[in-house]
Amino acid sequence: MEITDIRMNLLDNAGGVKAIGSFSLDNSFAVRGMRVMEDKKGRNFVAFPSRERANGDYEDIAFPLSKEFYHQITDAFMKEFHRKQEEMASQEQDKFQDQGQKPTEDVPKPHRGRGR
Repeated sequence: MEITDIRMNLLDNAGGVKAIGSFSLDNSFAVRGMRVMEDKKGRNFVAFPSRERANGDYEDIAFPLSKEFYHQITDAFMKEFHRKQEEMASQEQDKFQDQGQKPTEDVPKPHRGRGR
């Protein structure tokens, strides 16, 4: 099976979900509800579509059966995630350059003076 399409939207929130998306297999089968998430240590990982069980645990709804196919999907999804992040950073850089401004990370923060 070949991953023929990946669609992804980056999320602009401070929560653990960094992106949501879907992928197609052989232009014949699509899986929606994929997520790029951040763990407590700040590392990103791919989560497959899941549902919450009555006991509060989560179980995947769709998932690969082999380790090799799991890595093929997660590697492709993370590659697309990083590509989207770079694309967004480039667009932000272009936006600031078009406006004749520097990105906020290059602008020094004002010094705080002593209180009165």
